[in-house]
Amino acid sequence: MESERSGQRKSACCPEELRVCGCVYTRSCALTREGDSSRVNAQLLVTVVDSFRDLRNGFGWQTITELRTRRLIIFGCGYVGRSLARAAAAVGWEVWVHSRNPESVGSIKEVPAAQRVVGNLHESGWHAQLTGRWDAAVNLVSSAGGGLEGYKLSYLEGNRSIREWAGNVDVGRFIYTSATSVYPQTDGRWVSEEDVPEINHLSPSGAILRKAELEILGSEAIPERIVARLAGIYGPGRHLYLDRMREGAASLPGDGSAWLNLIYLKDIVDVLLHMLDTPLVGPAQVFNVVDNEPARKQAIVDWLAGELAVSRIKFDPSDPGPRASRRKVQGGLPNRRVSNARLRQLLGWEPRFPDYKSGYRDIMRG
Repeated sequence: MESERSGQRKSACCPEELRVCGCVYTRSCALTREGDSSRVNAQLLVTVVDSFRDLRNGFGWQTITELRTRRLIIFGCGYVGRSLARAAAAVGWEVWVHSRNPESVGSIKEVPAAQRVVGNLHESGWHAQLTGRWDAAVNLVSSAGGGLEGYKLSYLEGNRSIREWAGNVDVGRFIYTSATSVYPQTDGRWVSEEDVPEINHLSPSGAILRKAELEILGSEAIPERIVARLAGIYGPGRHLYLDRMREGAASLPGDGSAWLNLIYLKDIVDVLLHMLDTPLVGPAQVFNVVDNEPARKQAIVDWLAGELAVSRIKFDPSDPGPRASRRKVQGGLPNRRVSNARLRQLLGWEPRFPDYKSGYRDIMRG
């Protein structure tokens, strides 16, 4: 400070931080000082990161310590991955993306080309391209197709590859997006995160997802691990029932009395950003990511018919649908209501679209 007051001119562009009561105050600033005059242009970004800490060394420029930009790698650039990448970049993360699909990574213009990596997740060729410190990583990879073998490659072998990679770099927090299909219950009961039975009681696809979860939950190479079990995803451009009704379908496959658990795309992005920053109560956590109100399939379709002013259509139980074989468990197809109470209580998050009506209205508004 004395050198600046003596008339020397100093110009810098630097990220700086101050921690107060569990918050990081980050200044991305251009600083110019000459003589006794000064000009500071700063943008203050506040992120809650950990438990209460005392103000460190006062609030002067001379005591603010340098903080680099936080780095995030997103595996999978599908429907959710692209949306998360854009949202994370918008709030200041240095975002990197990885996908087996060059077109998918190329479509995310908010991420510089040098930070887009193409490769098969279950292979190790990409490991050398993602080195150093990663504040967070999120696995949003979807199935590569090919039935159960595709499930295994994408989910189980993909997480094994990530676990190997994480052992050779520095990853602070990892989020794996699993699915509520790990719950095999068929009687309509409410289920929570603890209600997953032994693997041999799960459906073929559910067993693969559960093994993939355990790969991450048991990885001590990553200090903080989260499994986020996503319910049925819907949102702009992804709304099967709405499409079928607009097309004038005569019926829909499945049992209309079965419960459907949904989560809207915008809420998925919100909760993942929330999970990236919120302190955890332990090193390995599991959360159901689902809206507040499961609904019966027929009730959803009836409501949509009223909104669209079209004839009601029924479900056909004799047509289980194309994915039934890999979802089927002893006793039939899964039919349960998935609770999000743990997510709301421990992380303090609330969905903006708490039920299917609010989500579909947002879609239909365009």
